[in-house]
Amino acid sequence: MSFAWRFFVALALAVFSANAQQPGVGKLLVASRISHDPDFAQSVILLVYYGPEGVIGLMINRPWDVPVTELFPDLKQARARLYQGGPVAVGVRGLVRSKTKLEDADPVCTDVYVVSNVKKLKTMIAANTSPDTFRVYGGSTGWSVAQLKGEISDGLWRVLPAGAAAVFDPNPSTLWSRQNENRQRER
Repeated sequence: MSFAWRFFVALALAVFSANAQQPGVGKLLVASRISHDPDFAQSVILLVYYGPEGVIGLMINRPWDVPVTELFPDLKQARARLYQGGPVAVGVRGLVRSKTKLEDADPVCTDVYVVSNVKKLKTMIAANTSPDTFRVYGGSTGWSVAQLKGEISDGLWRVLPAGAAAVFDPNPSTLWSRQNENRQRER
């Protein structure tokens, strides 16, 4: 292989690697082993908003033992499981798996949408939508863009592409450990 070709390949790999570590909507943040903040240790976060006003994410690996009826008392027959979206206790959001675009929902990654509209959330909760296609999150995570980039630079987070399989993993409580096992095998 010529020097020019090797240089081009090395440059392309460097650009790809740098872009892979860039946070944005539809990316996962996987807490590193050096992250000891109790709010974020061993968390996997899906970024659902990334813009000049800041960054919002949902912890996708923390099922909560709080019934969804605590948030929506009028939905007495609801069986939806509630997930702890993060330490910012404001807001309720849902993640929906769908092959088609959803009204009143914003795309996050392939086949995954975030719903913030309370009426739409209540309708989906009342319909007892399957956890394979719908999950409810109380609270969220949040950063300024600079703060998050600094934490990534400090090695507190790995940035990975997200997909519906990870977001709707059937065993979310073990998602962090499996992501780290995969990392160890890659090395």
